[in-house]
Amino acid sequence: MVSYSENYRGIQAAEDIKKGETVFSMPMSMLMTYEKATEEPLGQLMYEKNMHKRLKSHKIDFLASWTLYEMSEKRRETSFWKLHMDALPTDVSEFPIFFGEEDKKWLEGTQMKNTIENVLEITKGDYELLCSEIPEWN
Repeated sequence: MVSYSENYRGIQAAEDIKKGETVFSMPMSMLMTYEKATEEPLGQLMYEKNMHKRLKSHKIDFLASWTLYEMSEKRRETSFWKLHMDALPTDVSEFPIFFGEEDKKWLEGTQMKNTIENVLEITKGDYELLCSEIPEWN
């Protein structure tokens, strides 16, 4: 792994990689998946309340919601995912969804600006739904 800056890192090969060669593998138990989210207590509650059908982007928002809950301070220290969460970037200002108004001006006239606005609108609605339906979320 190479750090290019504080919040930008990547993986580089030290030698040539042959076609078809496995260079990395991970057991399924180490992946955050929709299925794993539905096995956790909050995921089960979300599933029972049909959040998997009611959230605007269904599986993606369900998994994202569960992940955000796992990242919250009240869960972080005891979470199975603590090491993963600790490795995530702390500054996400370079992600277009978090751009301020000044940076968004650079996107005027592009589909990206519309996409960001749509994602923010959907996310806000899903967040409000989660807060109203699941007390543990607050």
